[in-house]
Amino acid sequence: MLKLPKEIPAGVPTDTILSRLSADTRPLWERGTHPVAFLDLSVKLAEALRWAAGLGFTTQGLEQISKTLEREENGLALVAEKTGVARASARISRILFMASDGSERFFREGESLLKRYPDRLLGCVVQTAGEDFGEALFGAPKLVRAVLIHDKKAAARVLQSLS
Repeated sequence: MLKLPKEIPAGVPTDTILSRLSADTRPLWERGTHPVAFLDLSVKLAEALRWAAGLGFTTQGLEQISKTLEREENGLALVAEKTGVARASARISRILFMASDGSERFFREGESLLKRYPDRLLGCVVQTAGEDFGEALFGAPKLVRAVLIHDKKAAARVLQSLS
């Protein structure tokens, strides 16, 4: 069961968010095994993504995203080791958005990340081309195929845009 971030305020219809995330789920590629949510790029979602990008809460490109997630994972493990406190139960705190026009290799790499960090990383495909995705994020022509929301409060706000 998907556990949404605690940072989603009371009163936000989380059942609507969960419904949107489960309405169209499928693997990223033909032989993929990790289903992700396929979402339309609504005005509300584009605004939330643009807000997160504008405040520096995003990382672009699968290589940089992988490095960011690995660095965070190492930090979480270090804190757990130093404090002797086990990590809290799994809860989504990061969201990987991918444009729908990626290659099979691109989607295999995306799936690899989702499998490596299943307890805190949610994957979504935005049903738009990378050029349109970049324009929605930055208001100017730019090719963007993968964006990570790497802040849990920003992730909560982006998820709220689905309600």
